[in-house]
Amino acid sequence: MQKITKEQARAIRRKRADLRLTKKEACKDIGIGALTLNNLERGDYMTKPTIYAKVMEWLAKDY
Repeated sequence: MQKITKEQARAIRRKRADLRLTKKEACKDIGIGALTLNNLERGDYMTKPTIYAKVMEWLAKDY
């Protein structure tokens, strides 16, 4: 299991806001479910390595 920190959660929220994506659009972009995105955006969340990798790849893309 991988932990999403508060700083990573802030980066997820910031990128979603910068791109003006709804939660639904962000979920589709990242390839995760809405409940997972809600948990990730709160931070201090343990997630599967596959989801962690998807989120980190999404954060790195276009930046």
